[in-house]
Amino acid sequence: MDALKELQCEVDKRETKAAAVAQAAVNEKAISTSPNLPHPKMLDEYITTYCELDDTGRELLDAALDVRHNAYAPYSKFKVGAAFRSKSGVAYAGCNIENAAFTPGCCAERAALAKGISEGVLKYTAGAVVACHPSGFTTPCGVCRQFILEFAKADIPLYIAKAPEDEAAIPAIGDDDEILVTSIYNLMPHSFTVFESKE
Repeated sequence: MDALKELQCEVDKRETKAAAVAQAAVNEKAISTSPNLPHPKMLDEYITTYCELDDTGRELLDAALDVRHNAYAPYSKFKVGAAFRSKSGVAYAGCNIENAAFTPGCCAERAALAKGISEGVLKYTAGAVVACHPSGFTTPCGVCRQFILEFAKADIPLYIAKAPEDEAAIPAIGDDDEILVTSIYNLMPHSFTVFESKE
């Protein structure tokens, strides 16, 4: 009987410890408490309105909207604009560039980052993506998510907005329009990594 009580006591301890670890992970916005995962903390993900955004979010969305007009999308007609803020505060914007062979095309997110990278800028602190999709927000594709992670030295916020169907609409994003504020770790929590320090 004592052995059964000891066993139950051990089970209770383990369950309590597991619950505490799980709660700590939730409290810390952790993906996992395992040291084997490269991204231990995530930023919050939420919906807000354009008028409630901080200056960074507004500036990046505006830059993404502006550059979206330059998108070369004769095949899909799906124009995308993106902008990323470097650690030094400079914003780089890019649009999607299609090709008849499809594979050589370039997404807006990679075009924006490539602008900065070509100028020697390798660290980014925030990004924005704007496209007109009738059924919801357009987040970066899987390739772009991995590309963004290469140059995000920690989790960075990503502001996602729907562009108006009419490119001449003023304002392009209304004060009450919804904005998805997510982060690169939310979009790709278990990305490929070589497990080397990025600092």
